[in-house]
Amino acid sequence: MGKVQYDPEIVYVQKLYFFLFLATITMLASVITVWRFGLRYALWVLVSGLCISYLAMLQKKDFNPPDKRITAQRMAHAISQDSSPLSIARFACQLYYYFQEPTQAITLLEKFLPSHAPLLCSTLGDILLKEGNTKRALYVLRENPYALVDPLLLSTQARILKQIGKTHEAAKMFEHSLNLAKQNGFPQSGAHWITQKMLTISYKASIHHSLADCYVILNNLPQAKRHYRAGNRLLLDCTLWRHCPSDLLHSAKNNNDSY
Repeated sequence: MGKVQYDPEIVYVQKLYFFLFLATITMLASVITVWRFGLRYALWVLVSGLCISYLAMLQKKDFNPPDKRITAQRMAHAISQDSSPLSIARFACQLYYYFQEPTQAITLLEKFLPSHAPLLCSTLGDILLKEGNTKRALYVLRENPYALVDPLLLSTQARILKQIGKTHEAAKMFEHSLNLAKQNGFPQSGAHWITQKMLTISYKASIHHSLADCYVILNNLPQAKRHYRAGNRLLLDCTLWRHCPSDLLHSAKNNNDSY
């Protein structure tokens, strides 16, 4: 069984929690230091501890998934208590990522597709895209009645369009997705509100970066740089920052200098 491959947005949330865990330990150590040695040493512990916590977060690249037996038990309990589209979408994600059962995950999601739940439909489209079935993924997403009003459905469609070479259409959908996300947010995933907030920020950053990639392909470097920076500003982890390819920047500078 291969290693679990999380989406970058999920990895970023895990890294944030890792940083918060280390930062909490640092703050506790600072409190103890104030009590035993005074404020000056406590500030030194706090600053150095936060710096070490941040560097540790930057170095963290992957996370071990929960034990498969425990995960299976939790999945069975959750489904017995709640068979809503939201719960089904989470169940299918666990089937796909933890147990690496794409066929079962796709079959389960397709069974509940008539619910038209945006999160469930987007999950199915994302899995189909990862499995290389772009035509079916785009069809499923476009058939959803919320296809043009839900930011998650829009961004998933845009990623498919970008992959099949329809960059101009993809850029428009990414832009529309960002605008709707600012107004209404993304669909609730059933996670804790802190996790939901982190996921929202992570997805917005990802959309900004994907949109910037589209503008690079379309040779619109000013817009590309603007969206790379917008995405970077949302990310605490500087290892996830993106920038315009340096060769394109040099080429654009040389063209400007020639006029």
